[in-house]
Amino acid sequence: MTDKDLEFYDKVSPVFAGKKYSIPSPTLCPDERLRRRMMFRNEITLYKKICDLTGKPIISLHNTTYSGPVYEVKSWWSEEWNPLDFGVAFDFSKTFFEQFNILSRRVPHPAVVNDN
Repeated sequence: MTDKDLEFYDKVSPVFAGKKYSIPSPTLCPDERLRRRMMFRNEITLYKKICDLTGKPIISLHNTTYSGPVYEVKSWWSEEWNPLDFGVAFDFSKTFFEQFNILSRRVPHPAVVNDN
């Protein structure tokens, strides 16, 4: 970490209700941080699932044990559902990552990634 990196972290640290929440310096090397950021991705294995919006059988990157909603790509891009229905208020008594995990499991995900 350089002094410029530390200055950048200080500059982008969020302020909520007048209190600054400092972003800590990383403890791992850049390669390991990338590995950890990417470990949730699946771009190799496909699974048979049912679209949680239409009930149609689909092919998905999400395995059958994934508990969040998965929509077929056409439905995910459609106007059939409103993303704002899944919004929640930020709770300062819980960590960001706790809340992000809950939100990530509530919001529908597209079955596969494409260039639509």
